[in-house]
Amino acid sequence: MKKFLFSFLLVIFIFSITIFPQDVLKLVPSDSKAVVLINDLEGTYTDLKTVPTMKTLLLEPFNAELMISNLAQMYFNALKIDYESFLSNLNVDLSIFVQEPKENNYIFGFSVGPLENPQTFASDLDKLLEPLKDYGISFTPIYQSIGNQNYLVMIQNKEVYSSSEKGVTDFEEILPTKKGLYYRINTSDYQGEGYFYVKDGFLIGGGNGTAETEFIDKNFVKGAQEYPFLGSIFFTSGFIPKDLTNYADFINIIVDYKIVENLISLSQGVEANVDLTTSNGAMPTISNASNASYLKLKTDAKIDEIIPILNENNIKYKKISENMMEFYIESEITNQNDETEILTNTFYVWKDEYMMVSQIKPDELQKLLNGKPKLSENELFQKLSERVGTGDVTYAFVDLTPIFQNYVPNLKGQYGLLLNVSSMEENKLKIDFILQ
Repeated sequence: MKKFLFSFLLVIFIFSITIFPQDVLKLVPSDSKAVVLINDLEGTYTDLKTVPTMKTLLLEPFNAELMISNLAQMYFNALKIDYESFLSNLNVDLSIFVQEPKENNYIFGFSVGPLENPQTFASDLDKLLEPLKDYGISFTPIYQSIGNQNYLVMIQNKEVYSSSEKGVTDFEEILPTKKGLYYRINTSDYQGEGYFYVKDGFLIGGGNGTAETEFIDKNFVKGAQEYPFLGSIFFTSGFIPKDLTNYADFINIIVDYKIVENLISLSQGVEANVDLTTSNGAMPTISNASNASYLKLKTDAKIDEIIPILNENNIKYKKISENMMEFYIESEITNQNDETEILTNTFYVWKDEYMMVSQIKPDELQKLLNGKPKLSENELFQKLSERVGTGDVTYAFVDLTPIFQNYVPNLKGQYGLLLNVSSMEENKLKIDFILQ
């Protein structure tokens, strides 16, 4: 009995050090507001290339890996860094952490290892991170040993780091596999945790986090059998956060946040259905999406609420009636003679039960949608949803297959992703993600 018990404990011990060898976490401050761990950086990247979509993008036929590698080699040569030597150091675990020494004052750091020569690696990283110094971000190296292995910690504030207790001990609770990316966030604004890893040719992700669930309108989100699918992107959500001030800087890139703030506060649900395939091999974008595409918004806002957004972006428009208007988006195209032309796309906005935006008028759009297959009939959607279901708060499906085949007509296989958001309990949401 004792021999069996000893053998059993030995197996458990070996299993634990095999699955959870994150010595980099021992170097992370215990009070970190956010921690991201990548187990086996090189192995995780290698696994990504077994996922059909990632393999197609990184290897044949799009060869993103080769293009990025060539650019990286030129950049490394300019900095006088040995590219191959640097890559040989990436068979490591990496942890990125965020500290908050003062309220709303965040500083970053990361730990990496094991490394054969952490001093050389730190010198190379310092050259690579040199541009950040223009923004007041600089890192100081600290060299640590755990057992007989060497690790490197790069931190913004050595005094704050040195005075912090080290070690994140409960991360294994969200580690379903040895290789992959895992995160935990614990700030005053958001608390959540999750992971991404590769299994059986799928990139699988999951997690949970806090949210203002009282604003969810579950009645807006229907089953996949209720929606026609136009072929590229489908998104529906009964959750539009009322306070997006934390994302105001990002929104301001597109439009003045103050202009859309009122529209957001009056909205309860959003749906988008887009076809990004093109007939001429052009790069698919929203601007050249099929004119069957549409955006639907459940909102108390009136048509006139759109006008300030159009004015802010210098977009011409014409109001047709109290509940309908049209606006015009201009874009440059290059014709067959390599001459630049201005293409004007007309969009219609109307309001009945929902606010709708499309390049097709209401009756024509409805007629076209009536002839489209349902989302639930899409073979790839069926395959992905069988594994992760569909969210009752939000779900988004992207079928990249026709887009890829637009460039490579003989390309075989299926490519795309499904993301779900479901409610768990009050003020807490669960996220599932799968990519083939």
